[in-house]
Amino acid sequence: MAILKAKEYFGVIGHNKNSLNEVCHRLDDKLAFKIIPSLEHIKKLNGSLGAIAYVMDCHSELHCYNIETISRDFSKKSLYILSACISIPMLHHALKLGVKDVFHLPMNNQALTNLLVELNETTDIDCFEQESITSDFMPAIEELISHPLEGLFELIEQHFFDAPSLKQASNSLYLSPSRISHMFKDLCGVGYCQYILCRRLEESEYLLRQENSSVTNVSFAVGFSNPSHFCRSFKEHLGLTPTAYIKKELGIELSCLYQRYQKLRMELLPIAKRQQAKNRRLSALN
Repeated sequence: MAILKAKEYFGVIGHNKNSLNEVCHRLDDKLAFKIIPSLEHIKKLNGSLGAIAYVMDCHSELHCYNIETISRDFSKKSLYILSACISIPMLHHALKLGVKDVFHLPMNNQALTNLLVELNETTDIDCFEQESITSDFMPAIEELISHPLEGLFELIEQHFFDAPSLKQASNSLYLSPSRISHMFKDLCGVGYCQYILCRRLEESEYLLRQENSSVTNVSFAVGFSNPSHFCRSFKEHLGLTPTAYIKKELGIELSCLYQRYQKLRMELLPIAKRQQAKNRRLSALN
């Protein structure tokens, strides 16, 4: 666990002192970092920053503005978000802005290792010596990319609203429905039907935020058979009714299932983004 002389620093910026202190305590003796007091100071340190971490405790327009500013003005620097509150729409927005990765606070050991490995491989920021952080390490995202069920996730993305059955999926994957079900649960930690439900709720979060959205229209658009079932499921897993969500009321409390799903989607979204880019390249060649 030797720290060598720093070539570059990991810049850490945020407004909540408690969150900043928590992050700094976690990073202490793990890598060379500096606290950035304001957006203006990023320009002064820009030459010595290998990457930037934006720390946030909640969702707000101020945080969105700051992240967009950093992404735009310092696009050559890898940007990470460390947040105590994560939502799927936020992850989509982060990917759109080119954010390198999003980590949930407090960071567990696996998340910290992921960050250290990535910084060690992509920047000149001094972390642990390479042998001590890369041995026997394989990110979960790599397992998902190379897994036989990779095609199933693409199928779900295209048809989650009409819920492709395991029998339909088996025709595409050349695996039995029972085999797919067991493999899916082992890989993802949630059942196939549970994943479909959560994927629909994720999409509903986005649609409910659109102007003039209707709970009834959204419920049918994401594949629920009736609005009552949609409202019960939304309230069960997000802690608010769809109507309260539209009004941006406070009190979101995610169920354990939806939290597990969010963590899984944090790994799947970059895969989907890469697949979309690959499809665009193939279309351009045809």
